[in-house]
Amino acid sequence: MDDICPHKLAQLSLGSINENGNLMCRHHGWCFDGTGKCTNIPMLSDEKALETACNSERSQVTIYPTQELQGLLWIWMDNSPTAFEDCTLKQPAIMPEYKLDSSLTDWFMSEVPVGYTVSVESTFDPSHAQFLHEGIAGFSPERAIPMHHFEIFGEVSPEDGFTLKHSGYNVFNKDMDATRKFTPPCSNTTIYEYSNGKSILFQLYFVPIKPGYCRYIGKSISDAFPQKRNFWFELLPKYLQTGLKHSSNYKLGNQDLTMMHSQAVNESIGDKTWQKSYFMPSLADVGIVSFRKWLDEFAGGKPSWQGVTERPFQELSDEQLYDIWHRHTEHCPNCRQSLVFIDKVKDFCQNFTAVLTILALLLIVINLPLKIVFIPVLLGILSLICSYRLSSIRERFISSIPKTGLPVVKLY
Repeated sequence: MDDICPHKLAQLSLGSINENGNLMCRHHGWCFDGTGKCTNIPMLSDEKALETACNSERSQVTIYPTQELQGLLWIWMDNSPTAFEDCTLKQPAIMPEYKLDSSLTDWFMSEVPVGYTVSVESTFDPSHAQFLHEGIAGFSPERAIPMHHFEIFGEVSPEDGFTLKHSGYNVFNKDMDATRKFTPPCSNTTIYEYSNGKSILFQLYFVPIKPGYCRYIGKSISDAFPQKRNFWFELLPKYLQTGLKHSSNYKLGNQDLTMMHSQAVNESIGDKTWQKSYFMPSLADVGIVSFRKWLDEFAGGKPSWQGVTERPFQELSDEQLYDIWHRHTEHCPNCRQSLVFIDKVKDFCQNFTAVLTILALLLIVINLPLKIVFIPVLLGILSLICSYRLSSIRERFISSIPKTGLPVVKLY
């Protein structure tokens, strides 16, 4: 549905599903069924007036066809009379069937303050990893090698996009065969196949949500790098395991954001086309050029916004760029639940420290031996340290900017 109540334009997403399975607006209780038809207006007591109002076109909410596939909700963004029929003629750009089990990993979603074009372009530029992500996952400029093969495979079309094949770009994957498939308007499916028979599949989606902002949805599946199990970590609640994994993986994303935002800043200064701004002499740039050409030829060069006025580009502060709450945590049920759990444990530790402090003072007053007094003192110190440590972990769910010392993000 459109996120607009026809009564006073409140956001329907702030409402709830009632016992009849209808969506109830939180503002005045108007209700709508799955077809967008208004089913109840609580402040109308006259049955005839209620029926007339509910049957009026002005009380209807616009709806769109949807499908749930591979754990994602897909929307056919067309509200024409034939939309539900039209959507059956084309399948969503789902993850291809492959030898790897896609259920082994979960989807990860974030909403980043960089635009669609720069975001998608970056995923067709594999060689940047050796330099931008130095120190992560073995990436290093010293291990980079020139790509000897990178070309379009097959036809390029507005409906089916294009497929790229390329060789490796570092000493570890030099014998690799890679395929990158762009399926319009938002999908990049990348498969790395190694000479030892192992492989990795990256499934990425890029959804422009407003000018200068893009939603990333992705997962990776691999049999090339076996996961090490941690017995103590696996004792934690599942949601906390997921939340802690998410909170420890932002450095690579911050590196990408930093570079893409700096690119967007410089692009906003000039008025040249990308062909005149970019200098692309390397074979490694074929992916960038292929995507940009497809975008220009078939999609007008950038996303087309409806009902949104594009404003001049605004450079972001570090607080905006490295904000984690709005980028991911508020959208992720596992991370939100982890944050609540951490707060509860932190509060318990603080209260426990206060109780132990009082107990130690009482033991001193009644003149008990120091060995006995030492026990609550030691426990209180450990509890205080735990509380301090939990505060640091909590901050990783909120922002990448440190709360102590210089407010500078350490990217490398």
